[in-house]
Amino acid sequence: MNETAPLSRRALLQSGVVASLAAPAIAVAATPRSAFREKLLLDPGVRYFNAANIGPAFRAVVEVQEAETRAFQTNPSREYREKYPVAADALRARLAKRLGVTGAEIALLRNASEANTVAVLGLDLKPGDEIIVTEHNHQSTLDSWKLRAKREGLVIKVLPTPATARDPQMVADAFAVAITPRTRAIFLSHMTNVTGLVYPVAAIAQVARAKGVWLHVDGAQTFGWMPIDLMALGVDSYATSTHKWMMGPLESGILYVRRDGQDRLNPVMISHGYWLNGPRDMETAERYEVLGQRDDPKLIAIDRTLDLLDGIGEAAIEAGVRQGATRMRDLLAKAPGAKFVGSDHPALSGPVLTFAFPGQDVGALRARLWRDGKVATAQALADGQPLVRFSPHLYNDADEMQAVVDLIGRVSAGDRPR
Repeated sequence: MNETAPLSRRALLQSGVVASLAAPAIAVAATPRSAFREKLLLDPGVRYFNAANIGPAFRAVVEVQEAETRAFQTNPSREYREKYPVAADALRARLAKRLGVTGAEIALLRNASEANTVAVLGLDLKPGDEIIVTEHNHQSTLDSWKLRAKREGLVIKVLPTPATARDPQMVADAFAVAITPRTRAIFLSHMTNVTGLVYPVAAIAQVARAKGVWLHVDGAQTFGWMPIDLMALGVDSYATSTHKWMMGPLESGILYVRRDGQDRLNPVMISHGYWLNGPRDMETAERYEVLGQRDDPKLIAIDRTLDLLDGIGEAAIEAGVRQGATRMRDLLAKAPGAKFVGSDHPALSGPVLTFAFPGQDVGALRARLWRDGKVATAQALADGQPLVRFSPHLYNDADEMQAVVDLIGRVSAGDRPR
C-alpha cells in the first residue's frame, strides 16, 4: 500500500476489519484426540508423526484461506486491498501479545528460514568476529553462517549438542565457556529438530546479555506447542513459522527483534512496503518485512489458526503434547532393538523423539513403516548414527502409537514385506 496513506484510513477500517479477525474461538479444550483429528484435512489412513516438518493444517484454516483467496482474485482492486495493512497490524499485535512483547517488535515474513536469515545477514560484523552456533542448529542457519563467514572472514564456533543432557545449567555453562572478547552473537534452536533437546534459553540469555553478545533463537520447533514469553527469555531476536506445531498455513514466518536492538539489525531487503501504513512503520520491526507483494489472504488464515489454538488454550496444548510425547517415548522404548537418543529431563525435552536401531537399516525401516502402515516419520543423524525421528502432536492417539510399535516389532522379527 502507499507509504504516505493517511493514518485516518486505518482508523476508519479498524472497526470492521479487526472485528472480523476476532471471530469467537471454538472451545475444544475437552476434545479427545480422535475428535481433534477430524478438525484437520489429514487423511485418516495416514499415521502422521512428523509435526517437526509440517503440521497438517486445520480444515477451517484451509477453508478460510481458500475463501479469502477467491475474494481477493474476484476483486484485486486497491480499494478491496486497503483492509490488509489493517489486518497485518492486528495480527502483529495478536502475535506480540501471545509472545509477551509489543507489536512494534514483530515482523511478518515468509518462513522461519527467511526470519533466521535476516538475523544472520543483518548484524554488522568485521573479519575475525566470532559467532557461536550449535551442532544441531537447523542446517539452513548453519549453511548461511558458513557462507557469510567464508565471504567476510568470520569465525564460526560450533558447540557440540549434548543430546542426552540432564542438567540445564551445564548446558548453559558451555556457552559461557565458549564466549571470548571477539564473540558477537550466539545462534541456536530453541528445540533442535535432530534430537529434540530444548535449550535453557533464559539462562543462556543471561550469559549473552552480560557479555554484550547478540542472542538469536530459532523457535520453529517450539512455537505452537510451548507457551513462549520472549521478554522472560531475554532473547534479542527470535524466528518461527506457522506451518509446523502451530498447524497453520504454509509459507509464513514471524521475526521478533527487541525494540532497543532494532538499529543493530539491518534489513536484508528493501522493496515495496505493501503492509506499511506510513513511513513511521519503518521505525519498527516492519522494516524487516518490506518484501514487495505478499500473499494477503494468508493473514486471515493465520488469524483463524490462532482462533482455534486459543480455543484450546496454550497450557492445554503444552500439556497434551507433552503427555503424548511421553507416552510415545515410553512405548517406543519397548520396541525391539529401539534405543532412545535424547534427554528425558522435563526442562530439556519436548515432542521431538529420536531412536536408533543398531544393526538395522534405518532407511529401510522408515520405508517399511510408510509402505506397510502409512506411518510418516523423518530421518535424523546424531553422533554418527542414523535415527528415526517421531514428532507426535495432539492428533496422535495411543492406538496409533501402539500400531507403530507393533509394526516395528514385525519388521525387526523379519516379517516379509506386504
